[in-house]
Amino acid sequence: MSVLPAPTLTKSPSEQVHLNRITNKSSNQRASLAADDEYTVQSGGLINDTNEIATQLVLKNIKINKSRPRFKEGVPRSSFAPGKKECVDSILDRYTKTDDSPFMGVFVVFWVGVFSIVFNYVVHYYLDKGFKSELGELFFRDIFKIALNDLIMYLSIYFTFFVQILVKRGWIKWETTGWIVTSVYEVGYLVFFVDFIERQDYPWIGKIFLFLHSLVLLMKMHSYGFYNGYLWSIHNELKFSRGFQKKIELSQTEQTSDLAKTIEDSIAFCQFELDTQSTQTPFPSNISLANFFSYTMFPTLVYQIEYPRTDKIRWSYVAEKVMAIFGVIFLMFIVAQNSLYPLACEMIQLKDTPFSVSIRRFPILLMDFIPNFLLIFFLDFYLIWDAILNCLAELTMFGDREFYGPWWNCITWEDFSRLWNIPVHKFLLRHVYHSSISAFHLNKTQATLFTFLFSSVIHELTMYVLFGKFRGYIFFFQMFQLPLIYIAKLSFFKERKLLGNIQFWLGIMLGPALVASLYLTF
Repeated sequence: MSVLPAPTLTKSPSEQVHLNRITNKSSNQRASLAADDEYTVQSGGLINDTNEIATQLVLKNIKINKSRPRFKEGVPRSSFAPGKKECVDSILDRYTKTDDSPFMGVFVVFWVGVFSIVFNYVVHYYLDKGFKSELGELFFRDIFKIALNDLIMYLSIYFTFFVQILVKRGWIKWETTGWIVTSVYEVGYLVFFVDFIERQDYPWIGKIFLFLHSLVLLMKMHSYGFYNGYLWSIHNELKFSRGFQKKIELSQTEQTSDLAKTIEDSIAFCQFELDTQSTQTPFPSNISLANFFSYTMFPTLVYQIEYPRTDKIRWSYVAEKVMAIFGVIFLMFIVAQNSLYPLACEMIQLKDTPFSVSIRRFPILLMDFIPNFLLIFFLDFYLIWDAILNCLAELTMFGDREFYGPWWNCITWEDFSRLWNIPVHKFLLRHVYHSSISAFHLNKTQATLFTFLFSSVIHELTMYVLFGKFRGYIFFFQMFQLPLIYIAKLSFFKERKLLGNIQFWLGIMLGPALVASLYLTF
């Protein structure tokens, strides 16, 4: 969960002036507090204590977030609980890689059916057009320029690593400078590369690849910067609380006992939070080039100091996934070239026809579009979330391979948003949902609405890069999931899970194809 600027350790002359103005305090106590003035910060909180000087120092240094209490029933709870500590295989690997799997036959018949359809396409396409492919030409056009641009985008994210290095060396402070510089750079990164991609004469395949990868790199950059930024605030608070506890002479009164308890709780929580993040690499020793490079290679969007790792690379598994990657790409090209491309061209031509003609022809084209687009939908899911991500995970010995859940069993769109793309879901949960609660003090309902709104805007921006126009179709359908989620929670649907799964699959069949058709036609 990314947070707003946390306590900043700064020298504050104004605080010293304020302390000197306070009367009825012993000179020894004033001198002791003045010595602690080097830890004064800009933050807020609420502690009820009559010791004005001590209370004000604590107010400035200990960050209290009422929306998320630090202790639950006396036990500290981490704001950045680490992810899985044990290796987990992807669900398809778990249930289809053994001969006694109850789903082995389903897996086999699906691919046999796909290959039979594609073989039929290949034969007929070759007899009609030979080896000429419009999509193939688009795929390979400017491929080296696109690869170079992708490399530049990747190298650009190292800026956030250098910001953390500056913080680590004490040249800047995260709470006053680091988070602002990082935030401005992230906005500039997105705006620059979206504009740059749009200005290039790349084919739409190259444009959408560069844009989506820029989003991946942006999310990685944000998670790394604000995760470590949060730990800097905890690290600095722990430093203050320990020094405060040692230097200030607290009188043993009922009024000062609350302040002493606050300091003790601060030390207990901060130490727990730092210890929870890693057992082998204590913060801030994780801020190193090797650690950052490894993180950028891992198939994850959420940074943590340590991840579960496998013991070795299974090269036979890598070979299997590499063959799957190229095989599925080939299948997608065949299906798209034979089925989707002609329909898409016809939809585009409807723009030049009278609206009355377009509106009559559109439903027929949509009916032809749906089954082929659904097949592309399945192939795209398998290509990215199973073949590519598992291949990267194996090469980097990354152990947490829960990239997706059994989304095909979903009965609500809320379930689908959690299970379809788990890496993105984890990022949105930590850095959008929880951050909006802690930073903007939203309640859970408001945070959910904000998260859906954020996701919908990003989806609409993706359509702008792909089609070169804003229409709001996908924004509308994304936000329309909210009332559908509410309806699915009604007792009538809760008791009829099969009905829920049917409406889910009707949405999957119709939704993506309808959205693509609308952008192509209108």
